[in-house]
Amino acid sequence: MTLSGLIQLLTLSGAGFAYLKSVKAHDSGEVALGVAKFLAGTPMVVEALQGKNQQLMQHKIEAMRTSIKAAFIVVGDTQGIRYSHPVAERIGKKMQGGDNDRALLQGISYISYAKGSLGNSVRGKTPVYDDLGNIIGVVSVGYLVTTIDDKVYQFLFFLIAMALIVVLANVIISSFTARRFQHAILGFEPEEFGRLYMELQVTLSTIKEGIISIDKNSHITSINHSACQILNLKMEQVLNKNIQSVLPESHLTDILHTNIEETDVETILNGQAIIATRQLIVVDGNVVGAVSSFRLKDEITELTKQLSQIREYAELLRSQTHEHRNKLNTISGLLQLDKTEEVLRLIGQETEHYQHLIQFLREAIAEPVIAGVLLGKSERARELGLTLDIDEGSRLLRLPTHIRAEDLVTVLGNFIDNAFEASLSNASTNKNDRKVLISISDFGPDIIIEVEDNGCGLPEQLDQMALIKKGVSSKTGKHRGVGLYLVNQIITQYKGQLIMENNENQGTRVIAYLPKVFYKGLTNDK
Repeated sequence: MTLSGLIQLLTLSGAGFAYLKSVKAHDSGEVALGVAKFLAGTPMVVEALQGKNQQLMQHKIEAMRTSIKAAFIVVGDTQGIRYSHPVAERIGKKMQGGDNDRALLQGISYISYAKGSLGNSVRGKTPVYDDLGNIIGVVSVGYLVTTIDDKVYQFLFFLIAMALIVVLANVIISSFTARRFQHAILGFEPEEFGRLYMELQVTLSTIKEGIISIDKNSHITSINHSACQILNLKMEQVLNKNIQSVLPESHLTDILHTNIEETDVETILNGQAIIATRQLIVVDGNVVGAVSSFRLKDEITELTKQLSQIREYAELLRSQTHEHRNKLNTISGLLQLDKTEEVLRLIGQETEHYQHLIQFLREAIAEPVIAGVLLGKSERARELGLTLDIDEGSRLLRLPTHIRAEDLVTVLGNFIDNAFEASLSNASTNKNDRKVLISISDFGPDIIIEVEDNGCGLPEQLDQMALIKKGVSSKTGKHRGVGLYLVNQIITQYKGQLIMENNENQGTRVIAYLPKVFYKGLTNDK
């Protein structure tokens, strides 16, 4: 209990005692006045003041005084001379206190506080009238203040005892609460906890990654400045609100139910492509919330994009170098054999094929990165002894704003690489008949990517759901089982559809459907 609380309790106890004492004194005064009025109206008192039966009156009044436990009952005449008194020696002497005038002169009945021969007392005074209505005396009934105090002090002891009990109970409760509070703040003192809180706020504000934490009821408990910038939110408008009402496409609350943490999950949140890591907040073995740290995928994939372009370009150059070396060797041999016409025909065929492919890609595919992938894969197919045919009806104009070209490169590149491997692994197919067919279309509501091969087909022991799991592959070797997993993540992120099926005769057909309309409320953010 604080000092101010103790002072308030003592003040309240003192005020209660003073009020109780005042009420008790007033009640005693009311009783005294009632008795005085009763006696003033009795013939016994009137006759005594008129000089009759004074001894009888004294005896009866004393008996009444004893029964009501009054300090005194005094009857006096208009001069204030006592006709009765508890001390017989004082009868016939003048009444003390100086408070008879209102009764004797004004005929008023009242309660007064004065000091008489017996001490300080509260008194009830009333005039005595004769048969003609003349004031012939006064009756004064009193209770000593000390007697009243003795009765009230019992309550004072009770108040003090109750105050001590309250103080003791408060100490116990305060001690228990303090221990609970200190346990809740991990044993830190309040000053230390306040300092750590400020350090945490400063640290969160300087972290470039976005951070959002929620409690077990899915209410946002903290969000840093970077998260607000990335997701275009205002901190004061989202704090303490349910995350589903602020970010309906977020499934951060799912890990509260599954207790499965997630690392480096690619998703779209509030229209922004991000990479998120989600972890549980556990205190004393109980899950009390969850926190997600995330960063824009653009920042990471910008380097990935450049690296991918460089890699594709390097692969293209390597394939072209290998192919051109073979062509040059052929041309050299023909020249040595003086086959000039054959050399010219070979050069024309090579130039015509390459220029036709470039012109087709330039007109049909508006995104340079995707066109570059197709060109590079075409050269890689020729190097591997495969035929890569791109459907002449293929078309991919401007991409919708929510679909990233890098994601299409990932999907298309994985489809083609898998088709190459499937075709090469099928020994039953003639080398000249090993083909990979590609079709890309943006007609209708979806972007459709279709890759077909005449290879070995899908493995019988694995269905589509198994093939898209991370680490699962029909091929042996390290670093397998990632491609289709990433492809499925991208397609699921855009609420698309992946179809994998065997052809009727031979080979596999893989189709990806990506909706061109961005359904914000249905975006899959785990």
